[in-house]
Amino acid sequence: MSLFESSDKPRGGVAAAIEDSSIDFGDFFKGPLPGKFLKLLGFLVLSRLGVYIPLGGVNREAFLGNLDQNSLLSTLDSFSGGGIGRLGICSLGIVPFINAQIVFQLLAQVYPKLQDLQKREGEAGRKKILQYTRYASVGFAIVQVRNLHCKLCCLEILSLSS
Repeated sequence: MSLFESSDKPRGGVAAAIEDSSIDFGDFFKGPLPGKFLKLLGFLVLSRLGVYIPLGGVNREAFLGNLDQNSLLSTLDSFSGGGIGRLGICSLGIVPFINAQIVFQLLAQVYPKLQDLQKREGEAGRKKILQYTRYASVGFAIVQVRNLHCKLCCLEILSLSS
């Protein structure tokens, strides 16, 4: 049989799934995926609204002036979606979690125990690494907030009096 001849056998793959008329769009709403998707959207909305709740004790005009002059701070502001420039309670966004994920991906390449946990233990191992990543993201957030606090105090932007 040549490459261009047709056969009577049904073909698999994405094209066959698209052509299959038995697939219904309503099947999407029957599984657990829509609930997870709505939960994700809810967390996203909460984190974006948290950026607009202002922090107290900050001289905003001085901070915005320093934001334009400091390239590191402006880069961090762009990574956080502009949240640092607004000085809200959720200013760091998801940056600490992304940093923790990058660190654990690199550590899995260096330490064989983490690599075994990721590959050999399957889904349970991946869940355990995700749990470690979440703990590390809290640590990264604490370190980043502490460094930002020290920087704001040194620039006399943050007033500690109420």
